[in-house]
Amino acid sequence: MSDQETKKLTPKKIFVYGVIGILLFGLPTMSYVYLKKGFEWRVNAQSELKDFGKIPQVPILWPDGTKENQLQGKICVIHSFGTNPSLVPVNKFIIDTGEELFSQFGYKKEAIRNDFRLVMIKEGGSADFDTYAQTRPSASMSNWVWTGGLNNWSKVLGEGYQYYTNTQKVSPYPNYYALTDTSGIIRRFYNAEDKSEVERMVQHIAILLPRQF
Repeated sequence: MSDQETKKLTPKKIFVYGVIGILLFGLPTMSYVYLKKGFEWRVNAQSELKDFGKIPQVPILWPDGTKENQLQGKICVIHSFGTNPSLVPVNKFIIDTGEELFSQFGYKKEAIRNDFRLVMIKEGGSADFDTYAQTRPSASMSNWVWTGGLNNWSKVLGEGYQYYTNTQKVSPYPNYYALTDTSGIIRRFYNAEDKSEVERMVQHIAILLPRQF
């Protein structure tokens, strides 16, 4: 048998060489492209997060007399319902969205992290609004922070939102969320009635949440 016949490529050898080529060159190239795209996505997402003001504290007084800011060190999603909200469809949608956010980021007994808060601001409210909010499955959990103080909140949110719409050149939304980092800085605003905006907020929450090791 000649050397030429011995060295002849068979289908089996072609297959083996192909697999080796993929392992040596194909997979590393694909991994690089994937990581590069992921890095670029994260950089773009982080570039959307700015400084739009600092939120006020929401203190709680414990039985032993100590006072604590419920929002200290927490990622916060904030929405103001205003004065005497009723259970109109948009308010129901926002409460339901809060429940979905809780399911994804909220504190659970088996979870370690407890660094996410839903801050819902209102004064008064219709009976059906309060009943609906209080009967959500997670209503009793610490992630829901209901607070008043509309004057303080309206000033901070209003000024930050005006600055956001002016600098980002977007039309004001009737209902919006504000997202803060753990230092209480408002990093971005979102249309509370637009699912794609809410999805973007979810991505930003994931970026802002402290890393766990």
